[in-house]
Amino acid sequence: MRKSIQIIAFSLCFIILMLSCGCDINSGSNKIISMDVDTKPKNIDPQLAVSDSELIIARNTLTGLFRISEDGKAEKSLCESVKVSDDRLTYYFKIKDAKWSDDRQITADDFVFGITRALSPITKSPYASSLFYIKNAEKFHNNEVGLTELGISATDSTTVKITLEKKIADIEYKLADLSAMPCNREFFTECKGKYGLSEVDMLYCGPFYVSSWSEKSIKLNRNNDYAGGEVKPASVTMTFGGTSDERIEDISKGVIDVAVIDAGKEGLAKETGLKTSSVRSTVWAIIINPNAPIAGTELGSSALIKSLNRTEIERSLTTGYSIFSGVIAPDLFVSGEKYGSHIKEYTQQVADVEKAKSEYMQALKEGSGSMSGASLLYVDHEKMGNIAIKIAANWQSNLDAYVNTESVSLEEMKTRIKNGDYTVALYPIGYGDYDAENVLKQFMTDNSDNIFGVSDPKFDSLMISAINAVSAADKANALHKAEQQLINGGYISPIVLSPTVIAKTPTMTGCIFDLNRGNFDFVNTGK
Repeated sequence: MRKSIQIIAFSLCFIILMLSCGCDINSGSNKIISMDVDTKPKNIDPQLAVSDSELIIARNTLTGLFRISEDGKAEKSLCESVKVSDDRLTYYFKIKDAKWSDDRQITADDFVFGITRALSPITKSPYASSLFYIKNAEKFHNNEVGLTELGISATDSTTVKITLEKKIADIEYKLADLSAMPCNREFFTECKGKYGLSEVDMLYCGPFYVSSWSEKSIKLNRNNDYAGGEVKPASVTMTFGGTSDERIEDISKGVIDVAVIDAGKEGLAKETGLKTSSVRSTVWAIIINPNAPIAGTELGSSALIKSLNRTEIERSLTTGYSIFSGVIAPDLFVSGEKYGSHIKEYTQQVADVEKAKSEYMQALKEGSGSMSGASLLYVDHEKMGNIAIKIAANWQSNLDAYVNTESVSLEEMKTRIKNGDYTVALYPIGYGDYDAENVLKQFMTDNSDNIFGVSDPKFDSLMISAINAVSAADKANALHKAEQQLINGGYISPIVLSPTVIAKTPTMTGCIFDLNRGNFDFVNTGK
């Protein structure tokens, strides 16, 4: 990268939810790759990035000790070598001789500072819990211990020491997450609270750097000083806000190369001659406010769930969506392996309208208040709106419970659930995450990320067993028992499984889609 150029800005759950957009990694170098994404970037601090554009920028302009390769393996990036203690609880990572985009030397302290920033409660990083494998990390995040007791330090300028809470099998994968990205302490201080908020308040150490940024597009140019290996594309350009139909048309005309499209449009994309691939990544489930009148009672919640005719709901689903009975989507990962490769059978939730009606009437008789005027929240999405309407129609016809439907943004839904300002919600479980364990940990009683008000000692005990399991098979089976307890306890009722679908040009190669680690990794992409 030319150091005289003024840098313009930086930056979405298992171990990797990834789709390969091709396999010939030796063709199509030095190309300009283009795509359309849903949102414009706002805050591109990797420890805070949440939107699709922010995650993509972070993934492609930063790198950590490890990156995830095209074949799904964790490979060294800024890590030169690793030494492990005999008890496999302490790791020493030697870092490569590498520099930030302004010529500052990358040091071990950059990784220590980046990770401690992510864990600090002041930062309010949504990824803090993904670092709780580090000794005392959760206690540090909860202000129970100080920095000196946190299990990460720099033994010298080139060595990062990490001590674990317990042995884990996938630390290299975890250190490829955005939460583990480095941050230069001195530069962060110089930004005076603006880190990641503007084009001049960011440093890059990844395969690309931001060369231009406007309201209409953002361009990433190849970083020729990248220490992590070869970078194939010359640049990546992102535009914002196209519909699925527009994206399919633009890809077919060569205007853009790749984009996420609605699952119901995959057939159209294929008919147009595009390549597609998908990941079964999100479960849409009914969440019931445990403190809501009637609905939050044991009888009321049971009635709402038993009254749902899933066969009837299934008839309203479009292509790509399917009825599902688990909390964890099958393509999320557990210790590096897909959850669905271990768990294939679920207890089916069968409607019992007669019993549901009886329970609901008893709940009305025993409780105070009613569900009159209550709303079913759903994320502002056409497909979810149709499903929400069908669910509300079930409650009306089977229980005489007149529930409205209300469209909100995902951010507003999370806020209202956290504040208890809702009765029922159709919530996306697993959206924005890749790790099956993390998906369920958010329901644990003492988890600060538990916005659902779930407090179930049996579930907590099952989760502790899952967290302590080492092998993928043991962890998956333990998680399955925990998810069944969530369902049996009436806290959650899975309804629909939806995939993330990628459409791309037939000639694109080497593009990785990774649901959590920044969506798209373009380092090996050609066309």
